[in-house]
Amino acid sequence: MPKYVLYTAVLPAYREHCMALVGQVLGIQYMAYTGSAHLDPTVRTGISKNLYTPIRNHRFASGRVLLQTGKWMSALRSSTTILDLNPRSLTAWYLLIARRILGKRTLLWGHLHPQNGGRTRTASLRRSMRRISSGTILYGYDSVETARAELLGGPVWVAPNSLYPRSELGFDKNFARNRILYVGRLENAKKLDLLVAAFAHSELYSKGYQLTIVGHGSQADHLQDIARELSVDTYCQFIGRTYDAKIVRELYNEAICSVSPGYAGLSLTQSIGFGVPVLVADNELHSPEIELDRTGAVHYFTSDSVQSLASSLCEIAAVDWTSSATGWSNTVARYYCAESMAAGLIAAFRNEEQSLGKDGWPKA
Repeated sequence: MPKYVLYTAVLPAYREHCMALVGQVLGIQYMAYTGSAHLDPTVRTGISKNLYTPIRNHRFASGRVLLQTGKWMSALRSSTTILDLNPRSLTAWYLLIARRILGKRTLLWGHLHPQNGGRTRTASLRRSMRRISSGTILYGYDSVETARAELLGGPVWVAPNSLYPRSELGFDKNFARNRILYVGRLENAKKLDLLVAAFAHSELYSKGYQLTIVGHGSQADHLQDIARELSVDTYCQFIGRTYDAKIVRELYNEAICSVSPGYAGLSLTQSIGFGVPVLVADNELHSPEIELDRTGAVHYFTSDSVQSLASSLCEIAAVDWTSSATGWSNTVARYYCAESMAAGLIAAFRNEEQSLGKDGWPKA
């Protein structure tokens, strides 16, 4: 019976390095259980099969409620179990309450608040889950003080939402840069039609710049149709989903910027980790990674404005930001690498203190 159990809805491919590190450190005392797809079926498990044991996910209420089956006894009997901080998971509630009755240590991992903020109904349900739990593991550093204020005395750790190991991050100045880059899911919430329109409006294509969109999703064909309608299809490159750090790094090595026309999340750590600035909408419900704006690598444009985004693209193309790029990349490599994420999870499993400095980053 494992001492440490991670029981989650999914473990996407970008968790590969983090989960491998956790398994290496905790060894046979640790086991991860996860399903194949989340409530949003486009979010799927993709890590290597040797890093987890599969369980079954069942969606109810038109995809708003999740029930997971399998390996409940292992999750109940372990010394410490980490569950999703997700009030839509019936299994998370069941295991959380059952382990509380049994006097077992149970931690919750996820976003402190839902995307719509801390005053919503589901935010209050998250606080209720946290009161029953033994502690919380957050995706971002700036959420720590709020979490502690909401629940005085409740232990908090940070496992920063990360993609790559430290060794794969870095900035390379020895490249000509002519790409405007988007990497992520191609879904409505990402507002990629705005990006294609802004690229056309900027006329940067006439100066040799190219728009490169990396990812997959329901909007892929629609976006290519828009590019054709705006007569910029020959300047737009659509690449399918890839998590290969070498391929992604080559794209960022040629980029003048990346863009998050809708809400921004993990793409911030990716872009800044490769030393590339990010253009971000100023009035979206961004994920906790937006705290990386403190690096100076995040530039804002007016939400839903083609003109504002087009102007921002022209402005970023006209300036030399490369002198700051290594510093941006080093910040992500230190605080937002797979090693940092794994260290947060391991510290939480072992109930070890994780101290943050006055600047909000972990103490050395």
